[in-house]
Amino acid sequence: MLRRGMMRRASFLFISYLAGILARCDVAYAKQDEYQWSFSPILGIHAPNLTALNAGVFRAPLLYEADLLNGDTPTRITNQFFRNPLPSINYAPLAGVEFQWKLDKENALLIGGSTWQGASESTINGMFPVQGFEANVTNSRRATLSYNEFYLGWKHNAISVPDKYNLYFRLSLHEIFDIGYREDWVFLYLDGPAATFKKIFVIDSKATGVLMLQPGVGGEVFFKKWLSLGFEANYSYGLSKFTFRNNNIERDFLPTDGVFMNTPVRPRPAVSGVSDPEAGNLEYQAEDGSGYQRLRLSFNGWKALLKINIYY
Repeated sequence: MLRRGMMRRASFLFISYLAGILARCDVAYAKQDEYQWSFSPILGIHAPNLTALNAGVFRAPLLYEADLLNGDTPTRITNQFFRNPLPSINYAPLAGVEFQWKLDKENALLIGGSTWQGASESTINGMFPVQGFEANVTNSRRATLSYNEFYLGWKHNAISVPDKYNLYFRLSLHEIFDIGYREDWVFLYLDGPAATFKKIFVIDSKATGVLMLQPGVGGEVFFKKWLSLGFEANYSYGLSKFTFRNNNIERDFLPTDGVFMNTPVRPRPAVSGVSDPEAGNLEYQAEDGSGYQRLRLSFNGWKALLKINIYY
Protein backbone atom coordinates (compact mmCIF):
# COMPACT_ATOMS: atom_id res chain seq x y z
CA MET A 1 0.00 0.00 0.00
CA LEU A 2 2.89 2.34 0.80
CA ARG A 3 4.46 1.73 -2.61
CA ARG A 4 1.17 2.31 -4.38
CA GLY A 5 0.74 5.58 -2.47
CA MET A 6 4.25 6.67 -3.44
CA MET A 7 3.52 5.86 -7.09
CA ARG A 8 0.29 7.87 -7.03
CA ARG A 9 2.12 10.77 -5.41
CA ALA A 10 4.89 10.63 -8.00
CA SER A 11 2.30 10.52 -10.80
CA PHE A 12 0.47 13.54 -9.35
CA LEU A 13 3.71 15.51 -9.03
CA PHE A 14 4.71 14.62 -12.59
CA ILE A 15 1.37 15.74 -14.05
CA SER A 16 1.47 18.91 -11.92
CA TYR A 17 4.94 19.64 -13.24
CA LEU A 18 3.76 19.26 -16.84
CA ALA A 19 0.85 21.59 -16.11
CA GLY A 20 3.31 24.14 -14.73
CA ILE A 21 5.39 23.96 -17.90
CA LEU A 22 2.30 24.54 -20.01
CA ALA A 23 1.38 27.56 -17.88
CA ARG A 24 4.85 29.11 -18.19
CA CYS A 25 5.56 28.39 -21.85
CA ASP A 26 4.83 30.94 -24.52
CA VAL A 27 2.20 29.01 -26.44
CA ALA A 28 1.81 31.92 -28.82
CA TYR A 29 5.32 31.11 -30.04
CA ALA A 30 4.23 27.60 -30.92
CA LYS A 31 1.26 28.90 -32.85
CA GLN A 32 3.52 31.15 -34.91
CA ASP A 33 6.15 28.48 -35.52
CA GLU A 34 6.00 26.83 -38.92
CA TYR A 35 6.21 23.32 -37.43
CA GLN A 36 4.22 23.04 -34.23
CA TRP A 37 3.67 19.26 -34.30
CA SER A 38 5.59 16.12 -35.15
CA PHE A 39 4.67 12.48 -35.75
CA SER A 40 7.23 9.75 -35.04
CA PRO A 41 7.09 6.02 -35.83
CA ILE A 42 9.24 4.21 -33.24
CA LEU A 43 11.22 0.96 -33.39
CA GLY A 44 13.49 -0.34 -30.68
CA ILE A 45 14.15 -2.89 -27.98
CA HIS A 46 13.15 -3.14 -24.34
CA ALA A 47 15.31 -5.24 -21.99
CA PRO A 48 13.27 -5.68 -18.77
CA ASN A 49 14.61 -7.48 -15.72
CA LEU A 50 12.65 -10.75 -15.86
CA THR A 51 14.63 -12.81 -13.33
CA ALA A 52 11.60 -14.61 -11.88
CA LEU A 53 10.49 -15.60 -15.38
CA ASN A 54 13.88 -16.59 -16.81
CA ALA A 55 15.33 -18.31 -13.74
CA GLY A 56 12.03 -19.60 -12.35
CA VAL A 57 9.13 -20.20 -14.73
CA PHE A 58 11.28 -21.15 -17.73
CA ARG A 59 13.05 -23.86 -15.71
CA ALA A 60 9.90 -25.18 -14.07
CA PRO A 61 9.28 -28.88 -14.86
CA LEU A 62 6.05 -30.64 -15.68
CA LEU A 63 5.26 -32.90 -12.71
CA TYR A 64 2.92 -35.80 -13.47
CA GLU A 65 1.46 -39.13 -12.44
CA ALA A 66 0.36 -41.86 -14.84
CA ASP A 67 -1.29 -45.27 -14.90
CA LEU A 68 0.96 -47.70 -16.80
CA LEU A 69 -0.04 -51.21 -17.77
CA ASN A 70 2.03 -54.05 -16.35
CA GLY A 71 0.51 -56.88 -18.30
CA ASP A 72 -3.20 -56.30 -17.77
CA THR A 73 -2.74 -54.58 -14.41
CA PRO A 74 -2.47 -50.78 -14.26
CA THR A 75 0.29 -49.43 -12.00
CA ARG A 76 0.34 -45.85 -10.80
CA ILE A 77 3.70 -44.07 -11.16
CA THR A 78 4.06 -40.83 -9.18
CA ASN A 79 6.30 -37.76 -8.95
CA GLN A 80 7.61 -38.04 -12.47
CA PHE A 81 9.24 -35.07 -14.23
CA PHE A 82 9.20 -33.96 -17.83
CA ARG A 83 11.68 -31.13 -18.40
CA ASN A 84 11.90 -28.77 -21.35
CA PRO A 85 13.61 -25.57 -20.08
CA LEU A 86 13.23 -22.40 -22.16
CA PRO A 87 15.90 -19.88 -23.18
CA SER A 88 15.77 -16.56 -21.33
CA ILE A 89 14.00 -13.50 -22.70
CA ASN A 90 16.71 -10.85 -22.28
CA TYR A 91 15.22 -8.29 -24.67
CA ALA A 92 12.54 -8.08 -27.33
CA PRO A 93 11.34 -5.65 -30.00
CA LEU A 94 9.11 -2.66 -29.29
CA ALA A 95 7.11 -0.65 -31.84
CA GLY A 96 4.93 2.40 -31.47
CA VAL A 97 4.13 5.97 -32.41
CA GLU A 98 4.64 9.32 -30.72
CA PHE A 99 3.21 12.82 -31.21
CA GLN A 100 5.05 15.95 -30.13
CA TRP A 101 3.49 19.35 -29.48
CA LYS A 102 6.08 22.10 -29.56
CA LEU A 103 5.53 24.59 -26.75
CA ASP A 104 8.55 26.84 -27.36
CA LYS A 105 12.09 26.53 -28.67
CA GLU A 106 13.17 24.29 -25.79
CA ASN A 107 10.11 22.40 -24.53
CA ALA A 108 7.60 20.02 -26.02
CA LEU A 109 4.73 17.88 -24.76
CA LEU A 110 4.81 14.19 -25.76
CA ILE A 111 2.01 11.68 -26.11
CA GLY A 112 2.39 8.20 -27.51
CA GLY A 113 1.88 4.47 -27.29
CA SER A 114 3.69 1.26 -28.11
CA THR A 115 3.51 -2.51 -27.91
CA TRP A 116 6.13 -5.09 -26.84
CA GLN A 117 6.31 -8.86 -26.98
CA GLY A 118 8.99 -11.32 -25.94
CA ALA A 119 8.93 -15.00 -26.84
CA SER A 120 10.89 -18.14 -26.02
CA GLU A 121 10.62 -21.61 -27.53
CA SER A 122 12.25 -25.03 -27.13
CA THR A 123 11.67 -28.43 -28.79
CA ILE A 124 13.00 -31.73 -27.45
CA ASN A 125 12.44 -35.47 -27.86
CA GLY A 126 11.60 -37.67 -24.89
CA MET A 127 9.25 -40.21 -23.34
CA PHE A 128 5.75 -39.40 -22.09
CA PRO A 129 2.91 -41.77 -21.16
CA VAL A 130 -0.52 -42.11 -22.72
CA GLN A 131 -3.25 -44.74 -22.31
CA GLY A 132 -1.06 -46.98 -20.16
CA PHE A 133 2.08 -46.95 -22.29
CA GLU A 134 5.34 -44.97 -22.34
CA ALA A 135 5.69 -43.44 -25.80
CA ASN A 136 8.27 -41.46 -27.73
CA VAL A 137 7.22 -37.86 -28.15
CA THR A 138 8.42 -34.59 -29.60
CA ASN A 139 7.58 -31.80 -27.17
CA SER A 140 7.38 -28.13 -28.16
CA ARG A 141 7.16 -25.57 -25.38
CA ARG A 142 6.59 -21.91 -26.17
CA ALA A 143 6.06 -18.91 -23.89
CA THR A 144 5.14 -15.32 -24.74
CA LEU A 145 5.00 -12.21 -22.56
CA SER A 146 3.52 -9.00 -23.94
CA TYR A 147 2.15 -5.58 -23.03
CA ASN A 148 0.78 -2.36 -24.48
CA GLU A 149 1.53 1.09 -23.10
CA PHE A 150 0.26 4.65 -23.29
CA TYR A 151 2.33 7.59 -22.07
CA LEU A 152 2.43 11.33 -21.51
CA GLY A 153 5.76 13.14 -21.29
CA TRP A 154 7.91 16.22 -21.52
CA LYS A 155 10.95 16.87 -23.70
CA HIS A 156 13.57 19.59 -23.17
CA ASN A 157 16.18 20.52 -25.77
CA ALA A 158 19.49 20.92 -23.93
CA ILE A 159 21.66 21.68 -27.00
CA SER A 160 20.02 22.72 -30.24
CA VAL A 161 21.20 23.95 -33.62
CA PRO A 162 18.10 24.74 -35.74
CA ASP A 163 17.57 22.41 -38.70
CA LYS A 164 20.79 20.51 -37.90
CA TYR A 165 20.58 18.60 -34.63
CA ASN A 166 19.07 18.51 -31.13
CA LEU A 167 20.32 16.89 -27.95
CA TYR A 168 17.62 16.55 -25.34
CA PHE A 169 16.40 14.83 -22.22
CA ARG A 170 12.88 13.63 -21.53
CA LEU A 171 10.63 12.34 -18.77
CA SER A 172 7.41 10.42 -19.27
CA LEU A 173 4.72 8.64 -17.26
CA HIS A 174 3.65 5.29 -18.71
CA GLU A 175 0.50 3.26 -18.16
CA ILE A 176 1.32 -0.40 -18.92
CA PHE A 177 -1.85 -2.35 -19.71
CA ASP A 178 -3.08 -5.52 -21.40
CA ILE A 179 -0.19 -7.50 -19.89
CA GLY A 180 -0.41 -11.11 -21.00
CA TYR A 181 1.49 -14.36 -20.45
CA ARG A 182 0.85 -17.54 -22.44
CA GLU A 183 2.52 -20.92 -22.35
CA ASP A 184 1.87 -23.73 -24.86
CA TRP A 185 2.94 -27.35 -24.46
CA VAL A 186 2.48 -29.60 -27.51
CA PHE A 187 3.18 -33.36 -27.33
CA LEU A 188 3.43 -35.10 -30.69
CA TYR A 189 3.29 -38.88 -30.11
CA LEU A 190 5.62 -40.79 -32.40
CA ASP A 191 4.52 -44.31 -31.41
CA GLY A 192 2.18 -46.13 -29.05
CA PRO A 193 -1.63 -45.99 -29.06
CA ALA A 194 -1.67 -42.23 -29.81
CA ALA A 195 0.93 -42.34 -32.62
CA THR A 196 0.75 -39.29 -34.96
CA PHE A 197 -1.65 -37.51 -32.58
CA LYS A 198 -0.95 -34.28 -30.67
CA LYS A 199 -1.90 -33.62 -27.07
CA ILE A 200 -1.84 -29.98 -25.98
CA PHE A 201 -2.28 -27.87 -22.88
CA VAL A 202 -2.27 -24.07 -22.79
CA ILE A 203 -1.91 -21.65 -19.87
CA ASP A 204 -3.15 -18.12 -20.56
CA SER A 205 -3.00 -15.33 -17.98
CA LYS A 206 -3.56 -11.57 -17.73
CA ALA A 207 -2.44 -8.84 -15.34
CA THR A 208 -3.86 -5.42 -14.55
CA GLY A 209 -2.15 -2.13 -15.42
CA VAL A 210 1.12 -0.86 -13.97
CA LEU A 211 2.38 2.76 -13.74
CA MET A 212 6.03 3.45 -14.62
CA LEU A 213 8.27 6.51 -14.82
CA GLN A 214 10.73 6.72 -17.69
CA PRO A 215 13.61 9.23 -17.81
CA GLY A 216 15.81 9.28 -20.88
CA VAL A 217 18.20 11.13 -23.17
CA GLY A 218 18.24 11.40 -26.93
CA GLY A 219 19.30 13.21 -30.03
CA GLU A 220 18.05 13.87 -33.53
CA VAL A 221 19.79 14.75 -36.78
CA PHE A 222 17.86 16.72 -39.42
CA PHE A 223 17.95 15.72 -43.09
CA LYS A 224 15.41 18.39 -43.96
CA LYS A 225 13.69 21.04 -41.92
CA TRP A 226 10.66 18.76 -41.57
CA LEU A 227 12.46 15.39 -41.27
CA SER A 228 14.92 14.02 -38.71
CA LEU A 229 16.28 10.71 -37.44
CA GLY A 230 16.32 10.29 -33.67
CA PHE A 231 17.97 7.96 -31.15
CA GLU A 232 17.01 7.52 -27.50
CA ALA A 233 18.16 5.63 -24.42
CA ASN A 234 15.55 5.38 -21.65
CA TYR A 235 15.08 3.52 -18.40
CA SER A 236 11.62 2.43 -17.23
CA TYR A 237 11.02 2.16 -13.51
CA GLY A 238 7.99 1.16 -11.47
CA LEU A 239 7.71 1.20 -7.69
CA SER A 240 5.85 -2.11 -7.47
CA LYS A 241 5.79 -5.53 -9.12
CA PHE A 242 2.70 -7.13 -10.60
CA THR A 243 1.08 -10.56 -10.52
CA PHE A 244 -1.11 -12.46 -12.98
CA ARG A 245 -4.64 -13.15 -11.75
CA ASN A 246 -6.98 -13.77 -14.69
CA ASN A 247 -5.94 -17.31 -15.55
CA ASN A 248 -7.20 -19.96 -17.91
CA ILE A 249 -5.86 -23.49 -18.45
CA GLU A 250 -7.03 -25.61 -21.37
CA ARG A 251 -5.98 -29.16 -22.17
CA ASP A 252 -7.07 -31.93 -24.49
CA PHE A 253 -5.70 -34.79 -22.39
CA LEU A 254 -8.65 -37.06 -21.58
CA PRO A 255 -9.32 -39.08 -18.41
CA THR A 256 -8.82 -42.24 -20.49
CA ASP A 257 -5.27 -41.11 -21.28
CA GLY A 258 -4.36 -41.94 -17.67
CA VAL A 259 -2.07 -38.90 -17.20
CA PHE A 260 -2.49 -36.50 -14.27
CA MET A 261 -0.41 -33.32 -14.49
CA ASN A 262 0.73 -30.53 -12.21
CA THR A 263 1.50 -27.87 -14.80
CA PRO A 264 4.68 -25.76 -14.55
CA VAL A 265 2.55 -22.68 -13.79
CA ARG A 266 -0.93 -22.61 -12.26
CA PRO A 267 -3.32 -20.31 -10.37
CA ARG A 268 -2.74 -20.54 -6.62
CA PRO A 269 -5.69 -22.54 -5.27
CA ALA A 270 -7.93 -21.06 -2.59
CA VAL A 271 -8.07 -22.91 0.72
CA SER A 272 -11.51 -23.25 2.26
CA GLY A 273 -11.86 -21.12 5.38
CA VAL A 274 -8.48 -19.41 4.90
CA SER A 275 -8.14 -15.79 3.78
CA ASP A 276 -5.30 -15.69 1.25
CA PRO A 277 -4.75 -12.55 -0.88
CA GLU A 278 -2.47 -14.62 -3.12
CA ALA A 279 -5.28 -17.04 -4.05
CA GLY A 280 -5.79 -16.93 -7.81
CA ASN A 281 -2.34 -15.46 -8.52
CA LEU A 282 -0.24 -17.35 -11.05
CA GLU A 283 2.61 -19.32 -9.43
CA TYR A 284 5.31 -21.65 -10.73
CA GLN A 285 6.79 -25.03 -9.83
CA ALA A 286 10.28 -24.99 -8.29
CA GLU A 287 13.00 -26.39 -10.54
CA ASP A 288 13.50 -29.37 -8.21
CA GLY A 289 9.75 -30.04 -8.07
CA SER A 290 9.53 -29.24 -4.37
CA GLY A 291 6.44 -27.03 -4.67
CA TYR A 292 4.95 -23.88 -6.14
CA GLN A 293 6.37 -20.41 -5.58
CA ARG A 294 4.97 -16.88 -5.99
CA LEU A 295 5.46 -15.18 -9.34
CA ARG A 296 6.04 -11.42 -9.25
CA LEU A 297 7.37 -9.53 -12.26
CA SER A 298 8.30 -6.01 -13.28
CA PHE A 299 9.21 -4.33 -16.54
CA ASN A 300 12.06 -2.29 -15.04
CA GLY A 301 14.79 -2.03 -17.63
CA TRP A 302 16.48 -0.20 -20.48
CA LYS A 303 14.99 0.84 -23.79
CA ALA A 304 16.91 1.76 -26.94
CA LEU A 305 14.77 3.47 -29.58
CA LEU A 306 15.06 4.64 -33.17
CA LYS A 307 12.62 7.32 -34.30
CA ILE A 308 11.76 8.96 -37.61
CA ASN A 309 10.39 12.44 -36.81
CA ILE A 310 8.11 14.08 -39.33
CA TYR A 311 7.37 17.77 -38.48
CA TYR A 312 4.27 19.59 -39.69
